[in-house]
Amino acid sequence: MAHTGEVDTPLVVVGTDGSEYGDRAVAHAAEAAVRQGALLRVVHAIRMPMATPGFESVEPDEDTVRAAEALVRDAAAAAVRRHPGLIVQARVGYGLPGDALLAAAEGARLLVTGSRGRGGFVGLLLGSVSRFLAARTTCPLLIVRGEHAASAGPAGADVLLGVQGDGDDRAVRAAFEAAGGWGVPVHAVHAWSWPGYAGLAGPSEADMRAVAEVHATALEGTLSWARTRFPDVEVRADSVMADAAGTLVEASAGSALAVVGVRHRRGPLRHWVGHVAAAAIEHAHCPVLLVPLD
Repeated sequence: MAHTGEVDTPLVVVGTDGSEYGDRAVAHAAEAAVRQGALLRVVHAIRMPMATPGFESVEPDEDTVRAAEALVRDAAAAAVRRHPGLIVQARVGYGLPGDALLAAAEGARLLVTGSRGRGGFVGLLLGSVSRFLAARTTCPLLIVRGEHAASAGPAGADVLLGVQGDGDDRAVRAAFEAAGGWGVPVHAVHAWSWPGYAGLAGPSEADMRAVAEVHATALEGTLSWARTRFPDVEVRADSVMADAAGTLVEASAGSALAVVGVRHRRGPLRHWVGHVAAAAIEHAHCPVLLVPLD
């Protein structure tokens, strides 16, 4: 049986729908909870009809509630069977999945969701929930993609780190902690574009070398404190002039985890994440850890 109790320890929250992909998310979340000495909270949301003026709210029928309760109990029990002693809460939320997960993850150390990795309308819906969470969650968000198991993945894999520039320390730390815990290298990638107009002939070779050196130096500066803090973690750093989103997605094919920092936006764009994070959510070949930077 799954244990329940009040949250007096670190918390990892995972959303599941009872599918194969939801089961994979629960497996990843359970392993993360064990590593962090955290309580695991398994959540399933019952989608409620939107309120309509002049009509009373519609409560879910008893069969729907019982099925949802059984779903989260079974998922929690499976996590405990895999990790005896793990403390697990099974909860049913009500409303839109994103809202229910955000409410359940208040104060959490990590939020985990699954991804079917499909195209078409189903994939669009799943991606929209992930982008909704990425734009709002105050804790790191793990999106389970690709074919890697809940552990570090195949031998020879690395932890991919997308480096944007200044202010990436939380993402850098998360990548090095994951790599150190698994005993795998960090592959830090910084992709940049040419700064401004370079004339019809394009930049000269000297200009190209100068700008490339500036970006390579900035990348090393971003990583320097982590190299000192995590001396046992091997690091490969690549600074390239290329599309950042495409570079990250391509590099993720050989990784156990891709780590990307997310800056929350304000105003009309507050519901959106940047194009690099969006590309990772929808197209990465491995699980993606989105780390809030503010």
